[in-house]
Amino acid sequence: MASISWQKSSLVDRIRWLRYILPLVLVLIVIGYQLGIAQALERFYGHNVHYGVEIGFYSLTGPLVTWLMLIWVERKLVEQDRLERQVQAQSQQLASLTAVSADAIFSLDAAGLVTSWNRGAERMLGYEAAVMIGRPLTQFLPEADTLANRLARQGVVQNFETTAFASDGRSLTVNLTQTQLVDSSEAASASLIVMRDVTARREKETILEEERARIARDLHDGVAQTLYFLALKADMVKQQIRSDAEQTLVDLGEIGQKARQVIREVRRTIFALRPLDWSDTGFIPALRQFVQGFTEQVGWQSDVRIVDDVIIPARLEPTIFRLVQESLNNVAKHAEANQVWVTLQTNQQANQLSIIVRDDGVGFDPATISGKGMGISQMQTRVTAVAGTMHIQSQPGKGTNITVHLPLTGGKNG
Repeated sequence: MASISWQKSSLVDRIRWLRYILPLVLVLIVIGYQLGIAQALERFYGHNVHYGVEIGFYSLTGPLVTWLMLIWVERKLVEQDRLERQVQAQSQQLASLTAVSADAIFSLDAAGLVTSWNRGAERMLGYEAAVMIGRPLTQFLPEADTLANRLARQGVVQNFETTAFASDGRSLTVNLTQTQLVDSSEAASASLIVMRDVTARREKETILEEERARIARDLHDGVAQTLYFLALKADMVKQQIRSDAEQTLVDLGEIGQKARQVIREVRRTIFALRPLDWSDTGFIPALRQFVQGFTEQVGWQSDVRIVDDVIIPARLEPTIFRLVQESLNNVAKHAEANQVWVTLQTNQQANQLSIIVRDDGVGFDPATISGKGMGISQMQTRVTAVAGTMHIQSQPGKGTNITVHLPLTGGKNG
């Protein structure tokens, strides 16, 4: 047990023990020499030999013990310095990785106050390190107390998804992991949090869910009912084919028209089922390709005006995509249009982005929809969520023009 304790002791503790033990050992050695060796030398070899050996013993013992002790201390200090340099290098490497990480990485003390704050946290939440050091976690994380309770029970919290608020009021969906840091006494003294912004990913998943729901609704309300109508019409034609040939031709023409309508809707539905992913090609090329592909499926002429150098914040990409997609769906379902125009442009002076979707269809009276139906309500909800505005201009027989203005910075969810 003593050897184990000695191995675990620090260099300072070992020297402190030797400070008390070494003088006692030297005293015992001197007493043993005087009572044993010195008297034997005096008795067998005489006073001169005894005196010479005694001078040599006292002149060499102290320096020899000191020399051995200094060698031992030197070796320990060299080893300790090597370990400290290694730890320092690893700490610098870890600090560099933490600094350049896109994730927010910060630490808390036992009271839940921020003690470190990396650049990823500054970029994600907008708070500078000088502002956040010493601030409570509750300043930007409403569920901080829930997180602390879970950490106290489990010692580590993984994949905790919650809402965080940036300095400009934006709400972010974040996924975080928190780990306790313990001191030598094994008492929890601090914790480390790694937080990732998953807002865009969650919005894409929401788009997919909404699109599936819309497709299911379209299939039920559109394709299924049209096919049922075709089946009834075919039965009627079968019964009247001999008695009323003229009406039969009219009904067959209607059946053909409805069948082509179903084909277009099915093609549009199949096109909508394709994965909505622009991570490989970039958002602008993917949006342009989507609009062109959509218009080809429906059979429109299209004019897509999206400049490649438009800078769009990643947080707005899902919203823009959904607004364009819903606008085109509305045109396909209700407008009976031959041509559509899609424009995406930015106004840097006004710090806003504009989306314009125009068609040459039958139009409608905006007062008659009252914000309901035709996906207008969902579009308005999305626009409001990012502090934008939406305007609809339409008249019966003169097509429809939908204009959306989105702020490039700020907004509740932007």
